[in-house]
Amino acid sequence: MTYFQNLDRIAKTLDIDPSTKDHPIKRIFVVDGEHLTANVGIVRDSGNALHTQKNHDEVLVIIDGGVNFRVGEEIEEVKRGDLVFIPRGTLHGPILDEGQSFAALSIFAPKFDRSQPNIDWDRDR
Repeated sequence: MTYFQNLDRIAKTLDIDPSTKDHPIKRIFVVDGEHLTANVGIVRDSGNALHTQKNHDEVLVIIDGGVNFRVGEEIEEVKRGDLVFIPRGTLHGPILDEGQSFAALSIFAPKFDRSQPNIDWDRDR
């Protein structure tokens, strides 16, 4: 693990974790600490990326794109530099129109155990 990383470079490489290749949000895991996980999530296609994490709170820092984002019943436009808090168990995700893209740093607590099914996708309900 490296202590220093550049978010813009990570978002541009699209070096996604193979465990997320079939997900609407592709992820690059950048930090696994004892109590938290951070990844860069990238969405390049329109469609349903809404989801919940029943066991994790999430803090999102937008690093690319200007899109509508839903948290619970609230929808707001977010852009680079915005911060979003998502309580565990809350339906959330970017809402992309055709041609839009989105990237964000996600910080999860507690640690995100990638060997477990941590995400419930709305599209699979």
